Amino acid sequence: MVKYLNFLKEVFEELKKVTWPSKDLVKTATIAVIVLTLIMALYLWGLDILFTKIIAFIIER
Repeated sequence: MVKYLNFLKEVFEELKKVTWPSKDLVKTATIAVIVLTLIMALYLWGLDILFTKIIAFIIER
């Protein structure tokens, strides 16, 4: 049990040394991830539609 308490104490000591990002940086990074995710989703959606039409055209021939 002492081992686990010592481990937790060391973890908290290490967390004090961490340099946390600012709110503005977190907000900017979050917005960038959301925007890039939406762009990729639209791109893949477009490819899906394109390939569906190509496959349908080939099958109907």
